[in-house]
Amino acid sequence: MSKIKIGFSTLFALIMLSMFAAIASAEEPFVPTPSNPAPGINVGTIDNNGNVATHRTHGNFQNNTNSCGNCHSTHNGDSATLLKFEETESDLCLTCHDGTLGFYNVEKNSGAGVFNSTHDSSSMHNVGTVAISSAPGALTPTEGELQCSSCHNPHGSTNDRLLNTTVNGKTYSTAAIDLDLVEDPDYKDINLVTGPTGLKIYKSNGPVFVNEDSPTVPQRVYSNFCSTCHEDYLKSSGAKRVDGHYSHTTNSFKAGRNCASCHYAHGTDITLLKDTAGKTVADYVKSGWTQEKAEAYMKDISEGGSSIKKYTNMTVCWACHQSTHKLDTPPVAGGNYSGKPTK
Repeated sequence: MSKIKIGFSTLFALIMLSMFAAIASAEEPFVPTPSNPAPGINVGTIDNNGNVATHRTHGNFQNNTNSCGNCHSTHNGDSATLLKFEETESDLCLTCHDGTLGFYNVEKNSGAGVFNSTHDSSSMHNVGTVAISSAPGALTPTEGELQCSSCHNPHGSTNDRLLNTTVNGKTYSTAAIDLDLVEDPDYKDINLVTGPTGLKIYKSNGPVFVNEDSPTVPQRVYSNFCSTCHEDYLKSSGAKRVDGHYSHTTNSFKAGRNCASCHYAHGTDITLLKDTAGKTVADYVKSGWTQEKAEAYMKDISEGGSSIKKYTNMTVCWACHQSTHKLDTPPVAGGNYSGKPTK
């Protein structure tokens, strides 16, 4: 009888061990492969020249592409455009871009900002919930809601980050918005298996400037891009808007005078906001501050909220204008401007 009991105990232990092993294996991190660079994404591995290269998901499709099937279902689409999986466009985009598939997580801090409504001092472009015509400075009545495709073209674009060349029915420029893109070390495993011409995950170091005084530099193009919806904000210095108010100029050719100098395209929160020295909450925590103290310091307390700003409070003005509007008061410890970071 004791042998039978031991047998049952051993069997039970083996069953439990196998269950724990299955759970453990299910929690193992996803390992990208050339044909499956992320969960649910299935692409080819040979390009049109016969070279090994993971196919791109958006645009520059190769003659043997499988990328269409990652977003569309030929006979079972959930929309008139045969999109699958989700009810709304933004929900479909977030099946990849929420970080679960490793491609440009828009809910994580990036050069474009972050879609984050759960953190202090957060504000964002509310895709899928606001009318395009409700944009501050809008002049032209426009039907439809703001969606990811209002700014991005999922089938490719001449601009970096798939930015549309026609926005809100207006072609804003003949020039592309060029960014200094480098392979993102956070996605090294994916980039290693994609081949020289295949899909790569990049991060941006910011705009590429060819000639600061040229009308085609990214500073001017950014403002033209944004003004397709925020029309009345594209004003020269001293120009009155139709509502009788004045705005900071955004159409200058000079560096620093464009929408992207002060605002993030996607949105911001307290983890992204900077002070005049270009420091973030993380920088101050590294220097020895507590998280609580750093967030209290960086919190945007402006009446209008953070308004997708890059800099906290009215630091967004002081970051530039400290050099042209210096104060005459003597410096006081803890209260004097400490300077911008050197490039």
